[in-house]
Amino acid sequence: MRSSLLILLAAFCSLCDAFSAVAPTRTSSSAGDVPLQVELLRTEETSAVESSTQLQRPELNRWRDYDHLRDSGLKDKYIRPFFSTRPYLIVGRLLLVGQTLQKAKAEWDGAEPFSDRGIKLCDRISSLGPVAVKIGQTLSQRPDLIGKEAADSFKTLQTANTPFADDLAWAVIKESLQWKGPIAPGVGVDADDADGPALFASITPKPVASASLGSVYRATTHDGLDVAVKVQRPDAMSVLAKDAMCFRVVLATRDFVRTITNSETDDEKVRKKQDIGTVINRVARDILREIDYEEEADNNIRFRESLAFLGFVTTPSLVPKYSSKRVLTTEWVQGQHLDKLSLDEGLAMTRMAVEAVTASLVLTGYVHADPHEGNLMLADDGSICFLDFGLMSAVDPKIMEAFARGIQGTLAEDWLMVTKAFKDAGFITDPISFRASPNDDWQAFGVDEVTGEDLGFAQLTEELGDAMKAAEGGTSRFGAIAAVLNRDLSPRWLMFTPPYVLLLIRTFLTLEGIAAKVDPDFNIYATALPWAMRRALSPMTEEGIEAFRSTLLTEDNRIQWARLMELLQENDAEEGDNRELTEDPDLTEINPESSKKNSQKAKEHSVGDALAEVLGSTEGKTLRRVIRDLDSEDFIARLASKDAKPMRQAAARAAGGALSLPSIKKTWKRKRTDEQVSVANIRPESDESTAIHMRQARFRRTVFWLLLRSHLHRQAERGWRGALTLTKLAWLSCRIGFGAVVHSIGNAFRRKKTATASSDGSNGMDAGVAASA
Repeated sequence: MRSSLLILLAAFCSLCDAFSAVAPTRTSSSAGDVPLQVELLRTEETSAVESSTQLQRPELNRWRDYDHLRDSGLKDKYIRPFFSTRPYLIVGRLLLVGQTLQKAKAEWDGAEPFSDRGIKLCDRISSLGPVAVKIGQTLSQRPDLIGKEAADSFKTLQTANTPFADDLAWAVIKESLQWKGPIAPGVGVDADDADGPALFASITPKPVASASLGSVYRATTHDGLDVAVKVQRPDAMSVLAKDAMCFRVVLATRDFVRTITNSETDDEKVRKKQDIGTVINRVARDILREIDYEEEADNNIRFRESLAFLGFVTTPSLVPKYSSKRVLTTEWVQGQHLDKLSLDEGLAMTRMAVEAVTASLVLTGYVHADPHEGNLMLADDGSICFLDFGLMSAVDPKIMEAFARGIQGTLAEDWLMVTKAFKDAGFITDPISFRASPNDDWQAFGVDEVTGEDLGFAQLTEELGDAMKAAEGGTSRFGAIAAVLNRDLSPRWLMFTPPYVLLLIRTFLTLEGIAAKVDPDFNIYATALPWAMRRALSPMTEEGIEAFRSTLLTEDNRIQWARLMELLQENDAEEGDNRELTEDPDLTEINPESSKKNSQKAKEHSVGDALAEVLGSTEGKTLRRVIRDLDSEDFIARLASKDAKPMRQAAARAAGGALSLPSIKKTWKRKRTDEQVSVANIRPESDESTAIHMRQARFRRTVFWLLLRSHLHRQAERGWRGALTLTKLAWLSCRIGFGAVVHSIGNAFRRKKTATASSDGSNGMDAGVAASA
């Protein structure tokens, strides 16, 4: 039997090991830095002056000393001097953590499986504060690691942590909003402000949800607006500061012991090329941002605006009048969490979540880093609503391109592309380092003296491919590639986990855990592919632009025909394997087999859809320049050749599909009379996204005609050779147009046949029912 407590304890230890695997190097302050003690003293004095002019609640005085650390980023140079005069706080915290884990282990081991031991475990973990809760929330999505009982128990940490006292919540609200009066009639009434006006018309006397850093109450404003009021725990800053310092103390003690006992291995010394201080500062900084509700409010708006083009992503609307750094008020979301949804509704929400997060990762570079079940809702209008924007990740353009290539390469089983993506993302050393056995020293694999190519690529690519093929879910599960890197490759190949990627790994492991619940065959890479293709067609870095151009064009601007045909053949093969799918994916019932087919079908349209989207977007400048510079004479000649028949057929199918595409009402309604339409395949579209797509379509048409006119003008200047090229173009247009009409008629016939068969089946069933009656 797997013990969830041991897993949690191992998670704490693995954090320490992860930190030590990216070794500590101290950086000195610059010569112009103000002494740290003076800087801290100034901050404390400023906080004291500001506090003297504000309404302060005496209930919160015990945590007031920590307030000036809110702007410290929890960096070592700030919190070390603070705790150097308060060492008893760190000793007490370490003792508390140890005692709590011991009690939790005793309670878990002494109780029967599936009894109330899960509740007791969560209470213990919740009492340790936000760091422990974050670990528990992540593990709740991984029953494959800790077992179903433990995972189900930890799910309560997403929305039902142990709440803090309501009186303290009222004190935080009053002090943060500088309010003198009751919180609501009969709620939060003090003797000295009983006659004052109430802040809200009504509010729940107890929280409706409790998260790691705060409690949520449902209230109604005097204007009749239903709102969610998130109130920060008064001890949040103190717990975060103490935990950050505890990590540093524990790791420093461990390193000291290993140094004096000479027990540190050569492997550990080599892996200490990364800065442990950087990793701890990054994790501490990310968690610290969660307790600045003003920053969270800004994150909310930025995230929603960044994904407005999708049309199905929303966030709670802010109510600034009732918000501050410690109180965040938003409009109440009408919707349900995953555990309240049907299977197809849950699949719809999961697909939208993966698409949204992937689009964030490779397109916008602004990622929601905490998408557990408690932070996702399917709104009543069918959109997905993200909650809690304390943990966010900003992704560098180079990393976005690397992840996009990694997604494409994994699906195509192009392991060389994946290996290069790992190197660009910082997982693999440059140059690549290798050792034959764990007892050997790390050495650079070598570089080709002629080409300058890193010779380690070929060997590492081969081993990566073999390991991924042998791994369960190697081309469908993000967790599989994480396991392959850590278990199979890292003993022989020197690898690191860059600090920026810690939250991203947590994000996708969490999403994958959610997806596995609603669809065991869910392929996270297939769902992510369309967005990876869009990034591949719109590189942002100089290296990416150069690689993109060289992939499509030769030095004399002729099309890389072999590469183009290779892409088309891959797409055609996938399409041929799924020819039994209906033309309208909304007519597919939700079951594991159809879900798997729909994931494959997404691949078929990725290239075409991405081309259309990028061509009309502001990010499509590189693609438009490639099309502008293309040698159209050479391209048209090749397109008219016998070898290009598959490409002409694909163009005809695409045009035919556009001609026969039925107009579908975009408004999504929860209750439907047509049971054939699958909720999981519907994507609502907001007015804003509709406007964005219309602008892109207009711009795309304008760009198309400008590019076409440019190439026609170029051919007109070439005399008889240009006239011959234009004749070929006219002939090609006629052939493709005729094929499109034929394909459109075939589509219409198949849809009519499907509808007739469905109607006959329904009538037959009704007749049978009538006969039996």
